[in-house]
Amino acid sequence: MKISKLLSFITILFFFLSFKVFSEEVEFQASNIEIKNDGNIILAYESETKIPNENIFIESEEAEYNKKNQTIIFKNNVYFQDLKNNLIIRGNKIIYEKNKNKIYSEGNTFFNIENNYNVKSSNVFYERKNKIIFSNEETAIDDIQNNLYKFKDKFLFDIKNKIIKSNNSEILDVNNNKYIFEDLIVNTETNEIIGKELKLEFEDSYFGNKKNDPVLKGRSVYSNDEKLKIYKAVFSTCNTEKKDCRGWELNTNEFNHDKIKKIFEYKDSWLKLFDFKFFYVPYFNHPDPTVKRRSGFLTPSYSSSDTLGTSINIPYFKIIDIDKDITFTPRYYADKSFLLQNEYRQALKDSNILSEFSFLVGDHGTKSHIFYNQIGEFNSKTKYELNLQDVNGDNYLKTHNLDKSSKLISNDNLLLSNFDIDWSFSSSELNTSFKIFEDLSKNYHDRYQYVFPEFSFRRNIDIPKNYNGNFGFSSYGYNKNYNTNVIESVLTNDFLFKSDDYINKNGFVSNYNLLLKNSSSYSNNSANFQENADYNLFGILKVDTSLPLQKKLLNHTHLLKPIASVRYSPNGNSDISSKDVLLNFDNVFNLNRIGTTYEVEGGESLSLGVEFQRKNNINNNLINFKVANVIRPEINPNLPNKSKLNQTRSDIFGNLKIKFDENFKLGYFFSYDENLEYTNLEGFNLELGVNNFVTKFNYYSQSNDLSDKESIQNTSKYKLDNENSLSFNVRKDLKENYTQYYDFVYEYLTDCLSININYSKSFYSDGNLEPNKSLSFLVKIIPFTEIGVPNAASIVGR
Repeated sequence: MKISKLLSFITILFFFLSFKVFSEEVEFQASNIEIKNDGNIILAYESETKIPNENIFIESEEAEYNKKNQTIIFKNNVYFQDLKNNLIIRGNKIIYEKNKNKIYSEGNTFFNIENNYNVKSSNVFYERKNKIIFSNEETAIDDIQNNLYKFKDKFLFDIKNKIIKSNNSEILDVNNNKYIFEDLIVNTETNEIIGKELKLEFEDSYFGNKKNDPVLKGRSVYSNDEKLKIYKAVFSTCNTEKKDCRGWELNTNEFNHDKIKKIFEYKDSWLKLFDFKFFYVPYFNHPDPTVKRRSGFLTPSYSSSDTLGTSINIPYFKIIDIDKDITFTPRYYADKSFLLQNEYRQALKDSNILSEFSFLVGDHGTKSHIFYNQIGEFNSKTKYELNLQDVNGDNYLKTHNLDKSSKLISNDNLLLSNFDIDWSFSSSELNTSFKIFEDLSKNYHDRYQYVFPEFSFRRNIDIPKNYNGNFGFSSYGYNKNYNTNVIESVLTNDFLFKSDDYINKNGFVSNYNLLLKNSSSYSNNSANFQENADYNLFGILKVDTSLPLQKKLLNHTHLLKPIASVRYSPNGNSDISSKDVLLNFDNVFNLNRIGTTYEVEGGESLSLGVEFQRKNNINNNLINFKVANVIRPEINPNLPNKSKLNQTRSDIFGNLKIKFDENFKLGYFFSYDENLEYTNLEGFNLELGVNNFVTKFNYYSQSNDLSDKESIQNTSKYKLDNENSLSFNVRKDLKENYTQYYDFVYEYLTDCLSININYSKSFYSDGNLEPNKSLSFLVKIIPFTEIGVPNAASIVGR
């Protein structure tokens, strides 16, 4: 019995020792343990090792503890946790020298330090006492701010003092900008960086253009959370692919990036163009690319003309507040005249304001203009637009070409001030407007036209589906006063039914429109309406029929569609024979082809047309030919006489487009006499491209039954290479035999630099101004001249 108890005790003791061994301050727990060399070597398999007095825990498939030299070697899937220093090491072989308190990880190694840094390296040394990690192998470290550090040769991480040192290093920041150093010291606690021989490779699109290759180089660097300083720096955004040198670069003694104010600053700098010193700047700054809006100077420009002399523009963009800004564009003339053009923008809660004003001070007196635009909404269903336009000086806008630098000036002869309100409902909408027109080319008494109120109302009316169409009601009206004593008040109501398409068994597609129009007018001294009050009821029926035909060939498809449109109205017309209505294939089948809102086209007529298309297998039009003609049983002298819509047969009109290939396109439009004896109107369009040369010709002519006009225009561009191009644009009045204008432009354009030289000459048809020749010169250096207005415009939704 005693022997049996003794054997049981020995068995339990052996079982315990096979899983757990205490050797001085090292504790093993393993599935299998071997003790060798008189107990000096302990081998543990699938072990968990603890060193309690050092607060270390290790997992590994193998562990070998040498008591004599106090060294433990861990192998295969090693997980080393330093709880005291909040550090984790993973590797396949880790050697711990207990008496020296040093660790060496052989082969690929991963460190996690204080849950802030992940280190990937190989053959890494870790001095626990001094809390230093170092290696002579390539290493990568990423932090919780998503910065990535790459060390090509060797690195040292002083965990205690939060210092990283390395040679031949790279840092990749959160914006994918790459910092390359020869020598580097990083304080991870204060985010301070000290380095030598920096090359900063910005992410290509960092300055707004994916084609850029922006680089900043410097001899020495200091950086922290507030600023970046680089000494003896060179900066450029230019791509150098297939180029001998960058288009521009800036050499500066000191570059500063104020990270709080988000400003790039340059001190004591030379701007070099094509490797030649071009301009010295003692100091300037611009916002960094993270800034969407920043006050500063914009692109200056130079021009010289016969009428105005030499001038220079130096625009300045100023942020007033988060929701408002202004652009000052002063223009200095050699005769000491001064023109200041200003553009003000503001974003309100429910609207956006864009306004512009300018004034000219010089020997010829003071002139000015003010334009104001506000677009907004009162609520989700009610929108409005307000425009105010006023000019002091009839030729002021035209003389100084203000429309070329303005978002609001669309016509330098006709001003429009208006207030529009639009209401939207579930099945209807209402548009109202109050307008004042001012024609600067007329005398003072006849230049104004007042239109208020003006409104239009549209509503879709639900009808049973078996009606096979849709029914709508619209109303339009205005009150107009112009030419001093002409008054017109008009109100029209339209009831329009549009049928669905009906296709019969033979393939004919038919539909019809039925319109009832009620028109009321009151006028004084008007040539368009009967004097005093007048009331009319009009009706018109239009039936359209077409036969779409298709023929598929091996490589092409032919489409042929004959069209017939019959219209009938029992009503006559007022005399609109002089109305400027030219028929073409695009409007001949419209219900309101005479372009009036207060009456319909009286009588009956038949419109006939044919459309032919030839397409290739990818559905591109190669040939498109259209021709049409209008026939009526009797003459209606009150209808427009252009295109002979008032005759029994109108002109024969149409157009032809031929696309031979992508580089050769031809267009022709025409209006022939009914007997094809002569043309009243015709025009040619030609587009031709040969290698790097593209030219476009546009010829227009009208004669015989129409007033004589003839002109030709050419636009040509020749690309000397991928960066240099020449373009020419000219328009000539062949009837009067004079050139209306021509422009000759040289342009150098890359991803980072634009140089534009423009020589132009223009003539004015109104005779108020003398012909003008001008030369302008503009240089854009990206990003310096590309910051400000383009981004500011977005805040007001323009």
